[in-house]
Amino acid sequence: MKAAFLKAPQHITVEDVEKPVTGPGDILVRAAYCGICTLEQRLYTGERKLYYPVIPGHEASGIIVELGGEVKTQHQAGDHVALDLVNRCHICPACLSGNSNMCENRFKKGQRVLGGFAEYILVRPDQAYVVPPDLPLEKAAFSEPVACCIRSLKKVSLKMGENLLIIGAGPMGMMHLKAALLMGARVIVSDINKSRLEDARTMGADAVVDASNGGRAVEEIKALTENRGVDCCIVTSPAPQALQTAADSIAVNGRLNIYTSYNDKPMLPLDMNSLHRLEALVTGSEGRNEEDFYRATRVLSFGKIDVADLISGIYPLDRAGEAVEAALSGSTYRILLKMEG
Repeated sequence: MKAAFLKAPQHITVEDVEKPVTGPGDILVRAAYCGICTLEQRLYTGERKLYYPVIPGHEASGIIVELGGEVKTQHQAGDHVALDLVNRCHICPACLSGNSNMCENRFKKGQRVLGGFAEYILVRPDQAYVVPPDLPLEKAAFSEPVACCIRSLKKVSLKMGENLLIIGAGPMGMMHLKAALLMGARVIVSDINKSRLEDARTMGADAVVDASNGGRAVEEIKALTENRGVDCCIVTSPAPQALQTAADSIAVNGRLNIYTSYNDKPMLPLDMNSLHRLEALVTGSEGRNEEDFYRATRVLSFGKIDVADLISGIYPLDRAGEAVEAALSGSTYRILLKMEG
């Protein structure tokens, strides 16, 4: 089979390797598609490191081809599946407390880590979520990032009829938009990219705000909310100004989630007295747990969230390096790798 290996920053090679051997408790999946997430982009640039060589990729879908003799679940050969490729040990305190997204062992060397940039993938039964065959596998590959957005919105306890501000109209901002609309929120999207703001409007945003206006952006957000500010805010942009806009835009009892990650350690521009007087809640979210993943597969399967307009390009596995460069370009939403030609 073919697999793409990241051997050093900006160095991906596609190689012929042995197809994995199915162990007694394993499921072998013929991969179909894998999205190129920010994690893969940062591994590629060297901003984040695990170890080398590694087969990247964790937003994957495929079809089951073989099950080990000790697999006692209802999985069957031929099932279409979305794959949860970020490991969970199920025994650390984070896993046992329902926060397996923070599993202490999820990236440790010596176990299967990531692996989505390959034609075949071995997984445990709990990593393979069956989806209906009429859900295109390129859409099923969005289960993981949609699950991350579901967790993010849960962290701010978004309720029907609330005002939500999403800062950043990149792929994750747009997936937050789709999930929040499904939950009954009124969604405002802010970004400096006018083209992406138009896309957000097309995708259903109730209002868009040009963040390049600086302080005027906050004034527009306040005007849209009877000068109260938004009930919830999700920051998906790492731009420093995004944090200032978020801090200035939340209402009394407002909830703010820092969804994006940063290469440095910027400070949140919200003083302690304002936190006290607003009774504001500030949190973060990292990844997703099993329930989030399950719910993502359900809403995608039901057609309640359609991600077709977020697929900016599909590349064959042989062009994995080129695909990652396209994902890094800033002019795309989600780039997918297709494992078969």
